[in-house]
Amino acid sequence: MAVHQLLPSFTAADGPSQTALQLQLVLRRLGLFGELYAVDVEEELEALARPWMQLAPRPDDLVLLHHGPGFGPAGWFSHLPCRRALLVHDNGPTTPAHEGSQRARLVAARAQLSILAPQVELALALSEHQAAGLRASGFRNVHVLPPIVEAERFALGCADTTLLRKLWTPGVTLLTRTRLDPNDRMEDVLALHLEVRRRQPDARLLLVLDGGGARGRYAERLKATIRRTRGAQLLEGSTHAQRVAAYHAATVAVSMAEAGEHVSWLAEAMAAERPVLAFDTPEVAELLGEQGERFSRKDLPAQARRTAELCTDPYLRARVVQGQRERLRALSAEAEQARLGEALRSLGIRPAPRRAPPPKLRVALIVQRFGDVSGGAEKHAEQLAQHLQAELELTVLTTCARDHLTWDNVFPPGLQTVAGLRTIRFPTIRSRQMRPFNRLTRKLLAAPQDLLQEERWVAEQGPLSPVLQQHLAEQAADYDAFIFFTYLYAPTAWGLPLVASRALVVPTAHDEPALSLGVFADVFTRPRALMCNTPEEVALIQRRFPRHARARVVGVGIESPPADPARFARKHQQQRPYLFYVGRVEAGKGIPELLKHHAALVRRDPNAPDLLLAGEASMRVSGKRVRHLGRISDEDKFDGLAGAAAVVVPSRFESLSLLALEAFAQGTPVLANGASAVLEGQVKRSGAGALYRDAATFAAGVSLIAMEREALGQRGRAFAQEHTWGKVVAIYREELERIVERGG
Repeated sequence: MAVHQLLPSFTAADGPSQTALQLQLVLRRLGLFGELYAVDVEEELEALARPWMQLAPRPDDLVLLHHGPGFGPAGWFSHLPCRRALLVHDNGPTTPAHEGSQRARLVAARAQLSILAPQVELALALSEHQAAGLRASGFRNVHVLPPIVEAERFALGCADTTLLRKLWTPGVTLLTRTRLDPNDRMEDVLALHLEVRRRQPDARLLLVLDGGGARGRYAERLKATIRRTRGAQLLEGSTHAQRVAAYHAATVAVSMAEAGEHVSWLAEAMAAERPVLAFDTPEVAELLGEQGERFSRKDLPAQARRTAELCTDPYLRARVVQGQRERLRALSAEAEQARLGEALRSLGIRPAPRRAPPPKLRVALIVQRFGDVSGGAEKHAEQLAQHLQAELELTVLTTCARDHLTWDNVFPPGLQTVAGLRTIRFPTIRSRQMRPFNRLTRKLLAAPQDLLQEERWVAEQGPLSPVLQQHLAEQAADYDAFIFFTYLYAPTAWGLPLVASRALVVPTAHDEPALSLGVFADVFTRPRALMCNTPEEVALIQRRFPRHARARVVGVGIESPPADPARFARKHQQQRPYLFYVGRVEAGKGIPELLKHHAALVRRDPNAPDLLLAGEASMRVSGKRVRHLGRISDEDKFDGLAGAAAVVVPSRFESLSLLALEAFAQGTPVLANGASAVLEGQVKRSGAGALYRDAATFAAGVSLIAMEREALGQRGRAFAQEHTWGKVVAIYREELERIVERGG
């Protein structure tokens, strides 16, 4: 079965959208697949949520409706041929601040809830206060799911440093979040700020505008009042990193709201370790528990004194912050997983029981592309699968894509034999446009982001194949263990949490901006083990995810078939010495820099070796004495490796260079990009090559290899002989058997 979510709208500034993504993360950890559907989807987020009319649930699926005032298709929802659940975002009593049409919408929403109550099996609320309202509306099976707070996203390291330097000053700084809505009681916040300034003349007030903020005469009057108020500053259009900067520039977070609907931001301030001072509504009391500072009567002089104490008394401040830190544990994703799991068990929804393992372990290997593709991680996956299949009952789960730039479906879907292996291909649902994606990458990876924006990047990175994730969730009992390849892509980022307790991950991690995204934390912390390629990769993961799963350096085995350099020279009419590269010919692999360094070498030395590049090209290749051979056969590759003056590995981003190991096995030295710690480690441990960082060291490396090629080649062969598939398979077998013995 699947658990889908249905929203009125899906936008970056929408609280329910953030809640839906957090719930989807928790559902994956519970082993349940589901997609997001919305009536209105922001254009930039179409990779994350699908149009509501595409929702076609099966009878045993559960559809969770995110309900709020003004949600139109509730009647359509009540007729879906499936099981139904509801999460309410606003069903509280109307207040004087709710005026006119807004008050009417709330009344209509409460009436709508009463109609839906008999048709819904499970009702979820964000607070006990909301849960009481649901029970009053006739719902019977009601559970509370407080908002999730990912505390690590609000640490100082996630702040926009430029804005933080601009905002921070010594002294007292109050902060509040506002929608410029009457319920936020900004008039009271401004009055408190002026009372504080009577005692602390330099005190400031930061008002962070939430979403687009309210519009109309009230909002415009309030903006004008803020502009006239000394020491008050309104931050509009803020990004996640800018909001975190505002939290850390403040000394205390203040809420004077009386309706209590807009208080979840206080948990973010708590995560930034800012003391909270708030009017004591039922929602605030529930959010803070026994922590923070609450007041039930608006006595501005008393609250101003308490504000000053929270800012100046280090012992009081430390006690409050520590209490808030403890309270945040109850608002973590782990705590939410336990609560949601209990709610779903009330409907009889739980992971399918596993069958007893057969004589041969049933293992699924998940990789984004497989078969007739060129790529280091994909080739690694294919080689590992071929060596494991004699030991295991192995199935490769992959997409129908061949091109990693577009993810367009090329191969037919379904069960087939690929490279001698049982393979199931699943179609992708979205093509990738590289230029817009590259612009998005530059924008999103330039600063810390919230969960929604990080999930958006994963969705745009792709490949998106919901049926692959659905297979993992619903057929999990058919496999004893899982091996996921490459942390970077959606099949691993979203698929691994579904089966993490029985999964190994081959992360192929390297030092790139995407590794900073918190959305990949599950990939590195939740599997049974990380099967890494080099010590440098383990050290990198340790720096980024200190609480990572157990990691082992496994690497790959190297095969060295007989090669005939003369055959390569005849076939390609290559009479001169040459440098050889095999792989994807694209900017991300360091090819432009390689071409530039080779051009400088040729200008400097007329007798310099040629440069031959083999592999699919997504860029134009040109240059004096440069040849692009296109895709070549394995026979051609090994012949070319054996005959090269040196094999060039130009990428800055590597977790392991298969090309370098294959060159070593043929007795050919390697000239590698020294900007990669992994390549530097491979070259230094082998003693079979040279490193370059610029045109001068590139030329020096070519010269060194030309003088010492024989000795370097011998050391390379000896190094490659230490990497055998027998050792690699034995380690994988040990880890897979450990999963089965311990029952996942």
